[in-house]
Amino acid sequence: MSEHPFYMDLLVLFSIVIACLSSFIAVDLAERMVRYKRSVFFVLFSSGALGIGMWSMHYISMIAMKHESTASYYIPMLLLSLFVPIAASYVLLMLFNNTRTRSSKAALGFGGLLFSCGLLIMHCSGMMSVRYTAAFEQSTGSILGSLVLSLAVPAITASYHPNWTAKRYNMFSAKKLLLILVLTAVLSGTNYIAMAGASYVDTGPYIYVGRTPLLNDSMLGMILACTFLLVVAVVLGLMYKDRKQVLFTAQFNEQRYTALFEFSPDMVVCIDPVRKKVISANPSLRQTTGYGQEELSDYKSILFSTGDEQALKAAVKRAARGQSGKLEIIVKTKSGARLICSTTVFPLVNDKENYVYIIAEDITALAEQQQELLIAKNAAESAARMKSEFLATMSHEIRTPLNGIIGINQLLAEEITAPDHQELLKLQNTSSLALLSVMNDVLDISRLEAENMLLVKAPFKLPALLRECINLFAVAAGHKGLALNLEIAPSIPEQLIGDSARIRQILVNLIGNAVKFTHEGGITVTIEPYSKEGTSLGLLFRVSDTGIGIAPDKLELLFQPFSQVDASHNRKYQGTGLGLAICKKLVELMDGSIWTEKAREGGTDFFLRSRCSLWIPSRGKRIPMNRESGRSGKSRKWVERRFAKRRVLII
Repeated sequence: MSEHPFYMDLLVLFSIVIACLSSFIAVDLAERMVRYKRSVFFVLFSSGALGIGMWSMHYISMIAMKHESTASYYIPMLLLSLFVPIAASYVLLMLFNNTRTRSSKAALGFGGLLFSCGLLIMHCSGMMSVRYTAAFEQSTGSILGSLVLSLAVPAITASYHPNWTAKRYNMFSAKKLLLILVLTAVLSGTNYIAMAGASYVDTGPYIYVGRTPLLNDSMLGMILACTFLLVVAVVLGLMYKDRKQVLFTAQFNEQRYTALFEFSPDMVVCIDPVRKKVISANPSLRQTTGYGQEELSDYKSILFSTGDEQALKAAVKRAARGQSGKLEIIVKTKSGARLICSTTVFPLVNDKENYVYIIAEDITALAEQQQELLIAKNAAESAARMKSEFLATMSHEIRTPLNGIIGINQLLAEEITAPDHQELLKLQNTSSLALLSVMNDVLDISRLEAENMLLVKAPFKLPALLRECINLFAVAAGHKGLALNLEIAPSIPEQLIGDSARIRQILVNLIGNAVKFTHEGGITVTIEPYSKEGTSLGLLFRVSDTGIGIAPDKLELLFQPFSQVDASHNRKYQGTGLGLAICKKLVELMDGSIWTEKAREGGTDFFLRSRCSLWIPSRGKRIPMNRESGRSGKSRKWVERRFAKRRVLII
């Protein structure tokens, strides 16, 4: 006749407590491994504690099962049932300890499956280790139920996500406690569902014929008591270590805070905004201002202006609501000195009280230096303006008589026919024109630096302007055997609106430099559009030559005033070094950009970006002008008779 056992409630509860402690150990140690990789010894110790806890839970539940038969325990099978959960726990914890396998759901799921199999094997080997005076029978349904419930372990391990440990370590977090309860239910449920299908059939007295001694209930109970104490010791050790770490961290933070507060060179004050009381002030504040802690509550006595007082009070109120702030105030020391302070106001919130910290840095010297720098800057800018105005005035005043000299020189060249005199007049004319070019450059750069130059925007024909610029250098390029090429993109309009004089000045300078520094090959001028925004058209000019090129370390000197790439006394190419500087300032005045690159086949490429407006012809009727109408014909004849034998010098 089969007999179903009954259980002692106290021992059942005890086994569940063991399962809960084991689950706590497993989850806590696994979290520690996830946060910081541990040694193999640590993993082995952890798996031993977890396996022993599971094994103890199983055998305590077996002792809690009471029936008429007497039970003894076969030691080899008893040891096997202990080894299996330890090994299964070791494999699972090693997978969590490895960063590569920890990120694989398949690996963690496989580890959880091995752990579930270890649970079932532990149960079976544990039941096989028992020697009863009655025959033991196990129902298939209970085994299947236990198997299904144990599959919750691989489901939990496979669902692990790094976000579980994103926050700071907490031994008793809500998520961890929930996971411990689930694992406790799985461990206990797997064990008791399997044992619920156990039954015993009385077959008479049991005779053991083996040589290995058997353990009785009393001896096994002592072993289980020792294992329970071991599990409790591990849990207490973990809690002690955790508390020790927490206390050490708190002590370290307190020491760090004290060091920052006491030894900071900045002035630090801690305020209770509710009671409007100063809690503490560091020594630096007392040394700098001379005020004691009890004197700091009165803002009026330590601040120069009521505006600073109101601003500081408002910042403290905002900090009490959790908003940090930064402001600049003027502090009056006890000796009457004036300190300019850069002040930071921020809250410190804990569970009980809210404090506001004020950290003030003395920036009086820095403010005075900034004021001196500002005065020096204004003086330098004023001097630069005066210099530019002086140069512009002098250039203009010198240019007027210089034009007169050039004009008179040209008149003399027409009157004097002696070859030696002609040679001298030619040399004088060349020198005068060179001096005039220099004066024009100085005048332009002075006007640009003084920001007195304005753009004149008017309709002009861009292709015609480009051809004019090319034709200016056709003779010089022909003498050197250079080819002058002009490439205009088909999409370039015939007529645009812009400052044609400044565009011509820039292009003439760039093409002139290209002709001057090129001895063979040619110069190519290219223009194409690069963007269009409404009626604004972006133009990209490119002047390429096959000349001597420019060293990469000299490119930064190109657009600086009075700078030459070749600064030697016997340099071959003369010039003031103002041409490209003027081009750069003119381009910036037109909201454009200019740069240079080394050409692939030698020489230099200059790029210019500028914007012009599209010309839209007016639909109004044009009024024809009759140049021969009125008195225009008579006036012309009168001028011809009046000045028939006179020459006009235009200055």
